[in-house]
Amino acid sequence: MSGFSPNDQDLLERGISEFNTREFFECHETLEELWQKYLEPDRELIQGIIQIAVGYYHQLRNNSVGALKLLRRGLQRVEKFAPAHFNLDLVPFMEKVSQDILTIEKNVDPPPVALHIPTIEFISPSPNC
Repeated sequence: MSGFSPNDQDLLERGISEFNTREFFECHETLEELWQKYLEPDRELIQGIIQIAVGYYHQLRNNSVGALKLLRRGLQRVEKFAPAHFNLDLVPFMEKVSQDILTIEKNVDPPPVALHIPTIEFISPSPNC
């Protein structure tokens, strides 16, 4: 797990929940608050998730140019922490973001149903790990 305070852990969980319910603007706001407070080098993962959230926010508003830029930047940051970090399962998340980047590159304004907008799952802690 991470060295988050209980309040910071709550911010992370809320931001991930907002991402998973496609509240991308709210996710950005929540995780940015965490990113500003958490000064460890692995904060780059938080920044990557923020960029991906903003990328999807742009795409759902038909701004493919802005979406691609942020999705690519965010994915590059998140990839550094694969397969998991902060107790987040990053591989399925990255795969779907990659698929969406390809979809947007092929069709500048794909309908939202054509996208594979991912969710970010927490890895369940297990005493047998």
